[in-house]
Amino acid sequence: MKRQYRLILGTIGVFACLFVLALAAFSLRTTSAAGQAQSGNTAAKPYDESANAAKDISAAMAQVKADHKRVLVDFGANWCPDCIVLSKLFEDSAVKPYLDAHFHVVKVDVGRMNKNQDINAKYGNPIGKGIPAVVVLDSAEHMIASTQGGELESARNATVQDILNYLKKWAPDKP
Repeated sequence: MKRQYRLILGTIGVFACLFVLALAAFSLRTTSAAGQAQSGNTAAKPYDESANAAKDISAAMAQVKADHKRVLVDFGANWCPDCIVLSKLFEDSAVKPYLDAHFHVVKVDVGRMNKNQDINAKYGNPIGKGIPAVVVLDSAEHMIASTQGGELESARNATVQDILNYLKKWAPDKP
């Protein structure tokens, strides 16, 4: 009988240790993610909630007149997991050089779909089927491309190659 109790207590002890280890691992991941967000990691909060999006787009438009790139307007929000994934894909070492060579990126925070709605409307409601959404503008501010059909809404399923393929379709012939 004592042997059975020892076996039961030993089994409970093993499960208790495993539970404590799992809890500690979860705590470390949570603390690490919070630390990244507080340290200003742009992937954790890629959208500047206090930015003046109209002013940022105007500044980018002035730049494209000189360098003949295009403006890529990225509509999203910091609460949106797919928006964060897309921002990380834009920072990927295979994507970023191409993106920087062909585009000026302007990130537009849409909040809880209640911010920068004038800019959203100006470009044909690209966020109508979800965020993230992208609009590409040429030097005359004509819309070259838009993901208003919700093409990027599931950015978490996109690969680096998917994003490069989009960018290559939208890039100017000569950067």
